[in-house]
Amino acid sequence: MFILSLLRDTVAIKPHQLSSDQQMVIKKRLNERLANKVVPDLGLCICVYDISEIGDSYILPGEGDCRVRVTFRMIVFRPFVDEVIEAKVVGSSRQGLTLSVEFFEDIFVPAEKLPEPHVFEEDGQVWYWEYAQEDGEPPAKLYMDPGKIVRFRTTELIFKDLKPELSQEERKTEKSMEIKGTMASTGLGCVGWWTADDEDEEAVEDEQDEQEIKTEAS
Repeated sequence: MFILSLLRDTVAIKPHQLSSDQQMVIKKRLNERLANKVVPDLGLCICVYDISEIGDSYILPGEGDCRVRVTFRMIVFRPFVDEVIEAKVVGSSRQGLTLSVEFFEDIFVPAEKLPEPHVFEEDGQVWYWEYAQEDGEPPAKLYMDPGKIVRFRTTELIFKDLKPELSQEERKTEKSMEIKGTMASTGLGCVGWWTADDEDEEAVEDEQDEQEIKTEAS
């Protein structure tokens, strides 16, 4: 989910900052410029991890700022394809589900990538998995409501170089980075679907262990 990326940049240091710790000043300036920003074809920058190299400083004619070329490592949010991630459902529409990992919300699972068979309930605008039960019981409706924690597998990372003159409406729909995923596999979907099964299996195993202990004791 997170990677360390080696980057290079030029940082301007103000005259009053020259007496301060240069590492701290450079980290602060880099974080102000890059933290919580999407770098095309790289990912969402989180924060500077460390500074690998600080080059020679120079001052341009007519300026008071000291400029320095630095090489540094940045913590970047960039899930790899086929990585399984837990996220929260924050939106539901006929097109699919929108997910969030708190600091990033441009995650989308298309309707065709939801567990099969899936049904969209118009009244509540929610999707549910129609889970077939045994013994002739009617299918159970396992809802994927907003607020629930789900697991999805990353299928695609999409980067777009957005133009600065976009309108407010265009900014809502156009995304500089988008993650697409699928929940159409065993173990994916709402975490609660599979947690209950795991707990039941553990309870059965514990009960079997207790019975074996009692048998040995007798």
